[in-house]
Amino acid sequence: MARIAGIDHTRFNTERKIHVKSELNKVRLDILKSLGFHEVRDPGFSQGNGTAFLVRNETGESDAHFILWNIIYDEIRKYTPKVEYNLTRLPDVTFGLDEGRWIAVEVEATRKSEKELMPKMVVLGNYADYFFVVTNWDNLEHYQEYGATFTRRTVQDKIASYFQGDSSLESKTKHGSSPDSTKS
Repeated sequence: MARIAGIDHTRFNTERKIHVKSELNKVRLDILKSLGFHEVRDPGFSQGNGTAFLVRNETGESDAHFILWNIIYDEIRKYTPKVEYNLTRLPDVTFGLDEGRWIAVEVEATRKSEKELMPKMVVLGNYADYFFVVTNWDNLEHYQEYGATFTRRTVQDKIASYFQGDSSLESKTKHGSSPDSTKS
């Protein structure tokens, strides 16, 4: 592998599907663009105009879904290596807890009908717990009918609750309610 002076080769991974643009120097930015990455602005875990990401989305999902899916995966990896990113009919992200329970995360960027959701609900029922994360706050109430639902602004706390034993957050969300009262 050819080494480029001034680049930390251990941290630059062209296999990653999203990169924060501000964390890239011009050489890395050019490399990613030559590999088919394109720039997308997305709020990530916040709100507003958001961060500029370089994205190589080779799925049938929207860029908003794809980015949130990836940053949720990265957030869970902070707590456990037992995390899976799924491109099939399985939940978008699944992760294991020390006691052997597996949790499913579904990212939703559009409002799906009950007919569209029923096969997904059957699969989600195979997990110890599951929750939805909506990219658009306007879809929060719709998905709460099917289970605990969070916005991009509240999902980090939900993830942390599984690893920090915050049962108060879990118990508030098991029946589809959400501690979120602000728009994302």
